[in-house]
Amino acid sequence: MNVSNNGMPVSAKVVELTNDYMMVSHCGSIYRIDFDRYPYFRSCFLSELYNVQASAEGLHWPDADIDLEVKYIENPPEEASIVDEEWWKAQRKRLLARLGSVGGAVKSERKAAASRRNGLKGGRPRKQTERRKTAAARKATRPTA
Repeated sequence: MNVSNNGMPVSAKVVELTNDYMMVSHCGSIYRIDFDRYPYFRSCFLSELYNVQASAEGLHWPDADIDLEVKYIENPPEEASIVDEEWWKAQRKRLLARLGSVGGAVKSERKAAASRRNGLKGGRPRKQTERRKTAAARKATRPTA
C-alpha cells in the first residue's frame, strides 16, 4: 500500500463496471469514468480494467498502459479525449501481436504430440482456393448414375 503526501493510505478498486462507464474507488472517493469521454477503455479486456493501481496523483491501469490523474477526472477538459483513439488502438494491436508471437513460439510436449498426430494424418490440411471450392461444390451436386 502506498502513502500519499498527507500520510493517507492510497488504494484503488473498480466497484462497478457497465458497457458505458465504470465506478472506481480511490482513497475513499468514488469516481465515474465514462467511456464516451475516455474511449480507449472500450478496447480493454475486463481483466485489464479490474487491475487498477493507485498513486497520490491518480489511477494507473498497468495492463492497458493507461494513466489518469484525479484532477483530470474531477475536472475533465471540454474535448472528449486528448489521446487519439486510433493511435492508441494501433499501439495496442502491435503489443498484442508481439504477445501472440511470443506465445506461439512456446514449445511444449503437448504441442509436439499434436504435431506428430497431424503428421500421421498426412500433415496440415491445405488451404482451399476458390477454384477448388467451386469444383468440390459442383462435384457434390452432380447426380450419380
